[in-house]
Amino acid sequence: MHSLMERWVRTCRRELLDRMLIWNQWHLLHALRDFETFYNEHRPYRASPTTAR
Repeated sequence: MHSLMERWVRTCRRELLDRMLIWNQWHLLHALRDFETFYNEHRPYRASPTTAR
């Protein structure tokens, strides 16, 4: 489980936090919620169709 969280944090930093200026805690939480929705619902999986969940 630890490795999965490390990957999510790395992806979040690369795709969200490195591209945006965070003003305060509210802005950070809002951005993370939006990213979580995008990551879980809209982001395409990179695995082949035969190995995808």
